Order: sequence, then C-alpha cells, then structure tokens
Amino acid sequence: MTEQDKFEKAKVMYQSLEKMTFQFEHCWQLLKDQPKWNQRCTKDGTKRRSTMSPTYSRTSAVATNSPIDSVGGTEGENLESNDVIELDRPIGRKAEKGKRKAQGRASDELVELSKKRYSLLEESRAQEKEFFRLKVEKMAYEREMEGNKCRQEDERLRLEAEKLEIARLEREERIMLLDVSTLNEVQKLMMCRAVSNFMMALNEVDKL
Repeated sequence: MTEQDKFEKAKVMYQSLEKMTFQFEHCWQLLKDQPKWNQRCTKDGTKRRSTMSPTYSRTSAVATNSPIDSVGGTEGENLESNDVIELDRPIGRKAEKGKRKAQGRASDELVELSKKRYSLLEESRAQEKEFFRLKVEKMAYEREMEGNKCRQEDERLRLEAEKLEIARLEREERIMLLDVSTLNEVQKLMMCRAVSNFMMALNEVDKL
C-alpha cells in the first residue's frame, strides 16, 4: 500500500469519525515530513489506539453507513487498528542509554588523558629541577678546584722563594768563609770586585 493510499483511507476514516471532510490537506503536505510533527503524531496515534476499542470502530462504521464498507468492508474496519501510518519513532530508552554510556566513556577517556598529561608535566618539572641541582653542584666543585689550584700555586711559589733564599745564604756563607790569604794581588782584586758586585745585586733583590 502506498503512502497516498494510506492518506486517502485516513481521509475517509476522518470523515466517518468527525462527520466532516478533512480541510487541512495543504497543512498536512507541509508538516508531514517534519521530525517534530512526526514525533507528536506518533504519540497522539499511540494514545488514540490505546483508548479506542475495535468494537467502537466497527459499530461506528456500521451505524453511520460510512463509505468505509464501499472501500472494502473488513479492510475498512481494520484500517484504524492496523493500517496506521508508520512514522519515525523518537529515540528509545535503549538507544538513549547507549548514547549516555558512549558519552560517559568519552568523558572517562578525557579525564584519563588529562591525568597522563599532568603526570608528564610533573615528570618534566622534576627532571628540570634535578638538572639545575646538578649544574649548581658542578659549578661549586669547579670553584673549589680552582681555589685548590690557586692555593697549590701559592704554595709552589712560596717553596721556590725559600729555595732561592737558601741558595743565596749559602753563597754568602761561602764568600765569607773564603780564605783570601793564599791569593795573589790580582786574585784578591778580582775577588773583591766579585764580592762587591754580588752585594750590590743582593741589595737590588731586597728592594724588590
């Protein structure tokens, strides 16, 4: 049965029940495919089928001698109870439950992703903190080593100066202890000149 056949039979039934012809065909053509209108018609149709009994429908058709019998007798009687226009039903409880469940899973996945991201950020901060700590320790160690090197260099220079001083004193002592009685006049003169120059050099060193 086509949609147009159903529509014509519905007009006949409307005329039988309401005692007038259906005068809003142009409105029906505009609204019949609208989702909101389909949902409302589905609810109204379900309510009407639950409240109207088959006995009432058959009695009304016979008492009013409606054209339903001319359309096809038993087929006309079954029109109201069986040949109801099938419309798209609104989303059911099971589908709605599945939808909420899917939304819940998506929300849980988003929360888990946020937790993982926070954990990675915390780990990155901890690694960065450890890096700076090691860098500070390295700088402190380098300063300490540099200080040790400076102290070692100062100690080396001090020991070198002491060696030079000891050597100078030893030379002076040898000169003072030198026996000049066995030298001739030329040797004595050379000795005195050497001692004089050495003493002058010592004086210059003391001035430094």
